Amino acid sequence: MGLRINKSFRITPGVRIRVSRRSSSLSVGGKAGRVTLNSRGRRTTTVRLAPGVSYSSSTGPHSKPSRTAPGAPAASAGTAPLGPLIAPRRNITEGWLAADERGVVLHRSEHDDVRIPLVQLVSVELNGKELTLRTSDATIYSLRLTTFSAARDIRFVAALARAARLNEN
Repeated sequence: MGLRINKSFRITPGVRIRVSRRSSSLSVGGKAGRVTLNSRGRRTTTVRLAPGVSYSSSTGPHSKPSRTAPGAPAASAGTAPLGPLIAPRRNITEGWLAADERGVVLHRSEHDDVRIPLVQLVSVELNGKELTLRTSDATIYSLRLTTFSAARDIRFVAALARAARLNEN
């Protein structure tokens, strides 16, 4: 469990600034709806539909600070921030994986992060919740997804295949 510290300031009625260690944001609006712009370039619009029910949509960068490996010609270990995501982060048993324009980042607790460059991906297969990544150096990563949305898992695999140009002949 991590300690989080943030402070919110009301500038005028309906305008707030929130400051935390990693980012800040500006919100304009009230209970019925608001638009929030954060320092990382993300814009979130929230509309209250009924008491306790709201609709929210976001545009812009969806990356979060995390431990990842720097891009390299071969799979490597280390730490560096993710770039803009091309495939959303998916949870796996004892960790997560995500993909940016440099490759797939595999994070497992108690292990160094692994970056698999997109140019090394030979195939990406999803069978139920079992995800298999094969690389050009004959390495096979068999991962068990623990996410609740099969549709999002399929979109992850499709985005990864597009980025690695696996559908082109």
